[in-house]
Amino acid sequence: MSNMPVHADRLLDLGEEGCGQLVMSVMLAMRELQSGQALLVTAYDPAAPEDLAAWCRMTGNILVQGLRELPDNQFLLKKG
Repeated sequence: MSNMPVHADRLLDLGEEGCGQLVMSVMLAMRELQSGQALLVTAYDPAAPEDLAAWCRMTGNILVQGLRELPDNQFLLKKG
């Protein structure tokens, strides 16, 4: 992980939501952002890292970094 501070334009706490609902919630939140803005997602589902990475690849968005060192599973996504 880099020492760059995390900047998010919006926060989204998905708790225990699983794949289908997780991806839908992220998609809806990202629609509200402008290109280049960032969304910080908190997700406890064990499959979230893979689901978010795959969603970003398919949609042209960027998974900037996974903050796995933190107590919660947080992921910074940048709108492409």
